[in-house]
Order: sequence, then C-alpha cells, then structure tokens
Amino acid sequence: MRLENKVALLTGIGQGMGRATARLFAQEGAKTALSARGEDRLNETASQIESLGGTAIVVPGDLSERSAVDSIVKDVVDKFGKIDVLYAAAGGNFDPTRILDDIDQAFWDSTVSNTMNSLYNLAQAVQPVMRDNGGGSIVTVAASFNVRQAGNVSYGAAKSAIIGMSQNLAGELYSDNIRVNTIAAGLFRGKLPDGKVVNAEVNLARTGYPQDIANAALFFASDESGWVTGQTLAVDGGVDVGTRGLWDHER
Repeated sequence: MRLENKVALLTGIGQGMGRATARLFAQEGAKTALSARGEDRLNETASQIESLGGTAIVVPGDLSERSAVDSIVKDVVDKFGKIDVLYAAAGGNFDPTRILDDIDQAFWDSTVSNTMNSLYNLAQAVQPVMRDNGGGSIVTVAASFNVRQAGNVSYGAAKSAIIGMSQNLAGELYSDNIRVNTIAAGLFRGKLPDGKVVNAEVNLARTGYPQDIANAALFFASDESGWVTGQTLAVDGGVDVGTRGLWDHER
C-alpha cells in the first residue's frame, strides 16, 4: 500500500474531492485525521473509512483560527505520534455570478480567511512536527486557471495565492525535507461512488470526478513523489491548454 505507516491530516474535507481523498488515503494504508467545520460530514466520512477497514479520527475546527489549528495538530500527534502528510483544501466561495460590485467586505474577508489564512495556519503548525519526524508532504488544493477566471475576484485571488504560497513554502521548507505541491482543480460534477475508491472512466471528454483529484493527491502524498516539490498540477481534463471549454461537460 502506497501510504502504509503514514499519518495524514486532511483539512477542508467535504463530500466531494476531500472525502474521496480521505477514503483513498485510508485505503492505501494511511491513518487519517479529518478536519473541517462541519462535524456531521466528517463523521460520515470517518464511518465510511472504518466500514472498509481503515482508520480515521475526526478533529473538527475553524482552520482560519490559529488556536483551533494548534489544537487540531496537537490532537493528531497525541493520537498517532506524528503527521507525515497534510492535505490542505479549505476554501470556498466559487460563485461565477458575482461581479466586483457584488463582493462586499464580508464576502472578500471570508474568502481570504477560509482559503489563505487556513493554509498559513496549517503550514506553521505542521512544520515543526514534520521536521522533527524527518520530513513530510504538504498537498495544497487550488484551482485551475480557467476555474479561477470563471469564479469571482475574491475566489480567483485566494486560489492564486495558494499557488504562490505553496511555491514559497516549497523553497523555505526544502531544508526540512518537506515537499509542497499543489493540485489546480478543474470543475467536477461527477459523484463519488460508494465503497472502495476506484478510478473514473479513462476518457478526457467528460466531467471531473472526485477521485481524479484524490489520485493526484495520492501521488503527491506518497513516496513516489519523493523528488518532487514546488509543482502545480492541473487536473482539469485539459481545459487550461485549450482542448475544450470549461463548461462543455458541466451543463
């Protein structure tokens, strides 16, 4: 198994790509800790993992608050002894209908706080844990160029910042043997099937599925990417290189 004996803290976990990633990590042998604000969904994901023989704990909290993040990281280390992988996917406010005039200060602050502040807090909190354990992998989730452009000003700014922050972190954390890589997610409207996580159809002319993102995250989390850092991988069916329009399979 590709993550055997590893501990993964997965943050920003919802019902889609985060749930798929958590289930796949557990399926590949990782002990998983699941964090987000919505405890009910976290419990659902943990139950799914445990029903398939995996290990999961729930550590809910507001990732934009440093004290909450410190508590989450401490709980995971107390339970499992270490953190090898951080999957950082907190964000939100993708709303293509909003123009600049529709974005008030509260919407802007919420987008920046949930997306950028969460990664800032998490990176600072896990760095010493990973360093003392000999290294680790941080996997961040941004958005592909076309998704950023289709969103709104605050969403595009925050997701672009994730790419920039990750590249800077890759340079700074290099000496600690901590890899930092980013998934630039395209649009995905496919549903995650029940049971074992399996690959989606091998066909570019379709919508995205949560397991498409999960597979990319698995590569970055595993030792297979042991010589890869500072990279951004677009998982978008080729939209960013002009193969088709962003919404062609999403209507």
